[in-house]
Amino acid sequence: MATAPYPQLAAGEQVLAEAALGGGTAVLTGRRLAIAGRAGEQSVALAHVAAVRVRYERAAGAIAFGAVLVAMALLLFAVTAPLRTLILNQSVGLQAAASQERAASPDGAGGIAVGVQTVLETAAGIVRAFPVVGWLLLLVGLARIVLGAIGQTIVTIAAGGAEVTFSRRGNSRPLHDFVAEVGRQLPGPATPK
Repeated sequence: MATAPYPQLAAGEQVLAEAALGGGTAVLTGRRLAIAGRAGEQSVALAHVAAVRVRYERAAGAIAFGAVLVAMALLLFAVTAPLRTLILNQSVGLQAAASQERAASPDGAGGIAVGVQTVLETAAGIVRAFPVVGWLLLLVGLARIVLGAIGQTIVTIAAGGAEVTFSRRGNSRPLHDFVAEVGRQLPGPATPK
């Protein structure tokens, strides 16, 4: 497993705090905040940081979508056997008429009954795949529910009219501590003389 990227620091740059992210590392030095990930590196001078926020969120939308997927899977499981039985019974009911049409036709092609029977058998084959689709929906739905319930800790750094955001899955105490340390290192407002 590859290690998370680490920001490039200048010689003599002292690390005050660091936090591991899902795919990278955030490092606080005496003069800047550097965030390195697989996609690149960002750096913000502490003097330009206007605000640092940290919050924990659960993904209610992912939980709801996961519940819908689980309900769809259960519906597929419930209708598969009765629907397949109904379709096959209709196909068997057309067997006599399809046989007569095949016998009456010189080329053995048949007519409407043969066509309908073929469509019904194809539909029964498609319905046979419903349990596989149901299991996939169930697994994806449960994963969405679990990941949504775990949530994520999101850190937002406002600097110079722009925002840098990074996150980590779950309620990350190290990220909360990192933001607290960044807040302590920010330059304070000028004091009047």
